[in-house]
Amino acid sequence: MPGKIKVKVVAGRNLPVMDRASDTTDAFVEIKFGGVTHKTDVCRKSLNPQWNSTEWYRFEVDESELQDEPLQLRLMDHDTYSANDAIGKVVISLAPLLAREATNAKGTGAPPGGAVMSGWIPVFDTMHGIRGELNVIVKVELFSDFNKYKTSSCGVQFFHCPMIPPGYRATAIHGFVEELIVNDDPEYQWIDKIRTPRASNEARQVAFIKLSNQVQRLVGLKAAELGANAVVGYQQDFDLEGEAGVVARAIGTAVSITPLPTPSQPINIPPCSQQSERDREAGKDKGSPRHARHESYGGREPTAGTTPAQNASLNSSSIPVGIHRRSSDSDLSITPKGGSLNASLGNAGGGAILRPSMNSNNLEMLEYPFLTMTEYPPGFIVHIGGTVCARSVKLVDGGGESASRAAWWAELRTELRAHARALRCTAVLAYCEKAAVREDVCVLSASGTAAVINLDCDFVNDDTPVTVGGGSRVIEEVEVESCSAAHVPYSPGAGPYRAELAACGGCRRARVPTVLLATCAKPNRLVAYPKAVTLTAVAARVRRAPPASEPGARDISDQLPFLEYELHKLLLAKLRMQGANAIFSLQTQIAIGERCVMALASGTAVRLAALPPPTPPTIKASESDKNALEIQRALWDTFQANRAANGFDVGPPEQGCNGAVAESEEPPVLELSADKDACVLELDEAEDVETAKSLAIRHSGMQVYTPNLRVAWGAPPHAFMQVWRTRLGATSGGERLAARALSGAAYKLRRLQPAALVAPTFHLDLPEDEIQLVVSGTAIPLVGAGRSETHNGMNGATPSSQADDDIFALDEEQLVKAAPELNEDKLNTGQAPSRVPLTTLGTVGAGPGSRARRVCALRLLFVRETTCVRELGGLSGFLHTFTCEVLAIVRAYTAALGGNALTSFYITQLMLQDNAHKNQGQCLLSVGGDVVHVTY
Repeated sequence: MPGKIKVKVVAGRNLPVMDRASDTTDAFVEIKFGGVTHKTDVCRKSLNPQWNSTEWYRFEVDESELQDEPLQLRLMDHDTYSANDAIGKVVISLAPLLAREATNAKGTGAPPGGAVMSGWIPVFDTMHGIRGELNVIVKVELFSDFNKYKTSSCGVQFFHCPMIPPGYRATAIHGFVEELIVNDDPEYQWIDKIRTPRASNEARQVAFIKLSNQVQRLVGLKAAELGANAVVGYQQDFDLEGEAGVVARAIGTAVSITPLPTPSQPINIPPCSQQSERDREAGKDKGSPRHARHESYGGREPTAGTTPAQNASLNSSSIPVGIHRRSSDSDLSITPKGGSLNASLGNAGGGAILRPSMNSNNLEMLEYPFLTMTEYPPGFIVHIGGTVCARSVKLVDGGGESASRAAWWAELRTELRAHARALRCTAVLAYCEKAAVREDVCVLSASGTAAVINLDCDFVNDDTPVTVGGGSRVIEEVEVESCSAAHVPYSPGAGPYRAELAACGGCRRARVPTVLLATCAKPNRLVAYPKAVTLTAVAARVRRAPPASEPGARDISDQLPFLEYELHKLLLAKLRMQGANAIFSLQTQIAIGERCVMALASGTAVRLAALPPPTPPTIKASESDKNALEIQRALWDTFQANRAANGFDVGPPEQGCNGAVAESEEPPVLELSADKDACVLELDEAEDVETAKSLAIRHSGMQVYTPNLRVAWGAPPHAFMQVWRTRLGATSGGERLAARALSGAAYKLRRLQPAALVAPTFHLDLPEDEIQLVVSGTAIPLVGAGRSETHNGMNGATPSSQADDDIFALDEEQLVKAAPELNEDKLNTGQAPSRVPLTTLGTVGAGPGSRARRVCALRLLFVRETTCVRELGGLSGFLHTFTCEVLAIVRAYTAALGGNALTSFYITQLMLQDNAHKNQGQCLLSVGGDVVHVTY
């Protein structure tokens, strides 16, 4: 499928002064794609040049080159007697335009205007940041080609959205797709020693963008071979291995999706509420299929004929069928052959339409039954088995072969699949992969949530949450389905390990764990208390060998089990101190330093009604130890205060007697025993005493966003990123840093109150003798009426109490009047806000009568270097300035592509380092999301 690119450079504005004699600039633009370069005319002596030529610069290339190569526009200053000076560059990836053009060629749901990108794009320089803007028009045209052996994936859409995209219905889930590419890092090539820092940074930025495009194309090819037309939950990462090169990795879930028909009435965002109404009506007519779904794990016969399998399957579960596939359902054509997903899924007959999807019959035969999405439609998750994780320590060789790296990850996936099968689970949800590299030692981590799933449910998201003490649904109506997800999938006496189980608080029949850990988001219909809390835990181990070569790798491999045990123990203790009994959206990562190894875990703590109420951690010491008694009493007081602040102390009366200690009862001190319970704190060393005392300290922070909160209409979400860095002292330094980061983010976002914080992302690093923590996330403003509803979610710190801590009084009248003026302006004009909102959620919290239409996926990568870190305010100021520039460029790209909002937004810090002696700093950021157009 060959294509044609047409580029027109219209004008520029706000360019920097390059000619000191006249305080002007002689600007021209070099347009480069592949090996072809065009140049515009020189616009003399102007900081706002106008290229009035109607000429279009054309490039005719192959489809694979269209997807891999970026379009580069270099803004230059013309000099007559010396070399031309570079002002900055605009690097445009054509993947978003190709996806729109391929959709336009099929004539299904194409955006107006076809594959056109038009607007003002900031000119970025790796040494000075943004240096003006260029008005550019880019058009892409593809020629139809039905070549069976094509090398592009232009017809496959990519979604960073962690769920079935709003406005779409998934007709089939085909399975897990992945790809990996190893290439040289231009930063470590020999030519880097003789070229300028700007040229080196630009070469690195372009090389990374090419790798990103190439990995996406290969993943799209695998999805197309499976018969899919989209990849949902797409994740892309870079592993910087120094001189060994850079590894570009991508994973996703291949699905077949179709757009939902446009209803006659307007759709509210989040969408799919009309579908949920239809589901409720169908449940009334057909006689509540929820009880039947509770009995069946999956493995139903596919529905034949023209009736959609999703709708018919809701009422076809009268006969319970176990999770084990029957022998009559076997299909030799889908038996896994070899070690790739293509071999296990791609040998079923003729065309792509006949290839098997990830249905109930062949789910157990899949090599990797993994799903990268974190949010699922109601009825999809039958039982949650728990979090499964596999780690491996490897030595990075100098060869840098893709086959060896792929084999490493294949080993972890196979181990993770075995863990899920041991828990009697059929799939791994919210699957993610992470890598930590230090010199030539690499720690690979693969994690997910083992679960029993029902692939015959309706693949349309339902945003109706169920909470204790309120909510839009009656608890009795969904009693069976609400507690089913918390039931263990294995028999109480046949578990793979010794687990503490209790009777379910909902149905009183099945068994549930006392603590539930999951990397996926909480199912909306799983009954829980309305409040949620952000939890972080940091554990550290001192290294006993040099950080490099085989002794260092062996030492880290020996330290990892103890590190994970300490992290798990601290996380459970913190969970109990908050009065919660479940953690969702759990993320763990490993950081390797020269002197120690650290692990960080973060997640959202909630109180589930089906699980027994938690008790506070107890101290293991003798009764004569007065210090231990004081710590135990402080832990008890903090536990009661946290539980009351989070709203976990009130609930159904029948759920208040499942092992909970009465308030008037004094917490007992455990006697010495040989049982090593994870929630028993032993005061054997000074560090243990310090940890126990830190648990008794209450920390205030912003509440976590949950679907039952009301988002303020007219107030855009606020994306933020902050770096915290300190000297590496005791092993508890990371714990204090994480607490300070959360409290600092809450303080800096205090003017948005009432607001909620979407589960933030943490990146822990150990440069030299320092510890560095980068926190990124999104704050969602809530309606003013919800201030009374949300003050308990602040961990005891109400907005009024936070205002008392301010250095100076805030102008409250101005804060109250600002939001109504913005709302009235939007209601009168009916237009989208001038500022492009960025949110990490899959939807935009717009007002009633609004509708969202997805445009394309966007991914960008930037390199920034400076020689004046101290002048910019230190390393944090440097990153803050760079982040502001990146967000401005992202908003400009979103508007130029035809969108007015960016959902599923992510910003990943791949590298942040500085040289204090030379006043130098360097940072590498990767950003992206889904471009949507919201009609107000």
